[in-house]
Amino acid sequence: MPHTPINQDEINKAVWAACDTFRGTVDPSIYKDFILTMLFLKYISDVHQDKFDELSKQFDGNEQMIAAMMSKQSFKIPTGRDLLGLVRSAF
Repeated sequence: MPHTPINQDEINKAVWAACDTFRGTVDPSIYKDFILTMLFLKYISDVHQDKFDELSKQFDGNEQMIAAMMSKQSFKIPTGRDLLGLVRSAF
């Protein structure tokens, strides 16, 4: 997955927009709990996907080798339980 450079202003706008979704439904003092959790899930989802893509190229799509190597990673995300999978299941 190609990475596009992002600047601090874009990050700030994204976090602010995320906070806007909670305004009125979540007490402002606990925004950080929701936002930091979502940012962490986004981070590990991206790392997991990047590693999967790297291994797919390295092992030319060999599913058994990819699965074996992914099982040795420091964390495992079940299929469909990354951030994108959770968002898709919610809608």
